[in-house]
Amino acid sequence: MKNLNVIFYFGANLAPRLATFVLLLVLTRLLSMDDYGMFALVVVTGEILDMATGGWVRLFVLSSESNERVPSAGRVGRTLVLTALSCVLSLLGALLLSAVQPSLSGWFTVAVCVYVLAFAVLRLGLTLVQTQQRHALYAGIEIARGVLSLACGVGAVTLVEPTFFAASLGISLVTLVLGSLACLTAFRVLPWPYIPRQGYRGALLFGVPIVSVTILAQTVGWLDRFILNHALGPASVGLYAAAYALARQPVELFSGSLNPYLFPMLVRSYSSEGREAAGRVQSGNILTLILLCGSVAVGIALLSRPFAELILPEAYRYEAARVMPWIAFATLFASLKNFCFDNAFYITRKNWQQFISMVPSAGISLLLGLLLIPRGGPLAAAMIAAFSSFISLAASSFLSTRLLPFSIPWRAAAGMAVSFALASGATLGTCIILGGQPPLLILFGGTATFIAIFASTLSASGFVLVRLLDRPWEIWSDRSRAAATAESGSY
Repeated sequence: MKNLNVIFYFGANLAPRLATFVLLLVLTRLLSMDDYGMFALVVVTGEILDMATGGWVRLFVLSSESNERVPSAGRVGRTLVLTALSCVLSLLGALLLSAVQPSLSGWFTVAVCVYVLAFAVLRLGLTLVQTQQRHALYAGIEIARGVLSLACGVGAVTLVEPTFFAASLGISLVTLVLGSLACLTAFRVLPWPYIPRQGYRGALLFGVPIVSVTILAQTVGWLDRFILNHALGPASVGLYAAAYALARQPVELFSGSLNPYLFPMLVRSYSSEGREAAGRVQSGNILTLILLCGSVAVGIALLSRPFAELILPEAYRYEAARVMPWIAFATLFASLKNFCFDNAFYITRKNWQQFISMVPSAGISLLLGLLLIPRGGPLAAAMIAAFSSFISLAASSFLSTRLLPFSIPWRAAAGMAVSFALASGATLGTCIILGGQPPLLILFGGTATFIAIFASTLSASGFVLVRLLDRPWEIWSDRSRAAATAESGSY
């Protein structure tokens, strides 16, 4: 294997996501449904503000300095200024939300502000570590954050008080400590920063479209929680959040693990070898994302009922089983958009086209959400999420492939379609055979059946699954081209 860095990033993504997943499930039993809903809103609000105002800084630094382990003192200073500015905007956003929805004020606002500050420090530290290509350190900090966040979140609820504020504060303080550690470690090998007076125009031209896009994306992905809270109360948010976590986290486990490794690779390929080479990487990226995230989404849709029965308290199960299939596919569509097609906008610096691609889905999400969620509740919210995510994916793929064209081998597409069909049919058959058995047995049998059929059919079709560990953009082996090359070389 050429490179095992993808394993570091997989572990770095797995630990915090798995910890969040387990924490959300544990808290369904430790918090009241209202407090659980408020905790979910704290996390959602914090993610919205952090990504909307700060995510572009990370992308700017990675896309500008992915080839430089030690940036100049001026660049370091500019990164600090941009990070501080984004953090201030996030804090102002938290205060504005409390004015718009009075129910989300007081301790809720305090919890969100601490959350935003903690993650701003963490993102800065991890971005600097990533630009230095210190992959093991990056993974170590994220794995530690996952383990300690789970321990401190549960500990705060059980030892201090069973409220959303205690749970949120426990997670935020752990994040702040580890983020500070990442910053201190990164700055030890960086030059002493100075604050330059120039150089911000290019950063802002890069960032403003991304901020606009992120706000629209959050409208598509997260507005439903606030509509549910306003129309039906925090308990409905709690129901929706529990089902959403069950369906979303497994899909994002793979997409989020690959992107921190694939995006810098795409940047380097585009800058050093040109658009054609980057197109080949992009083609492999989408095959890998569909293979991994698609299989998880289909599995969740097929096994949503035993999954919910096994994991959630009885009060959550019925609604969760109805919501989960829609959320699984909404997350799949969003992952393909965010971690494949949108990357073309970033590397070609055409971020306003990404904004254009988001406008239709944001408008649809807002309109349908306001009309249907108050009457349809969590199920309506999930269906709207899937539909708007699909529209967003279609628009992004239409525009981005004109900037970074690539092709998918028809044999690869056919092999993947056949693999999905056979694995899904076999899984449904297993569930029918095991009907009436305990949920754990149905879940285990269905999952094992899907994995066995899917992996074996993919391998027979020409996919080299072992490459997922070191070069996932080369997962497809074009046997016909290899055979033709060998045949021509024999003469």
